[in-house]
Amino acid sequence: MCDKITVIVNGLKKTHGTKLNIVTAKVGTGDSAEELKKAKLKGHGIIAKDQTGKLVVAVEGHSYGQKKVDEVVAMLLPEAE
Repeated sequence: MCDKITVIVNGLKKTHGTKLNIVTAKVGTGDSAEELKKAKLKGHGIIAKDQTGKLVVAVEGHSYGQKKVDEVVAMLLPEAE
């Protein structure tokens, strides 16, 4: 994740951290390359999975902002409740 999105997502850990397992990773660390490949992302973005690990949505790039991140979180919250 780029720094801009990392800040947004880390802020959401405070409000949704008890309901969602929110993890940020820089491209190239851990298994990020494999996760990007599985999510069919070219470079970086958001990979959102449900509680079973099934892909819910993948968002390419980092030209989005708080609104798009909030949309992704909204897709995951019903799963967590």
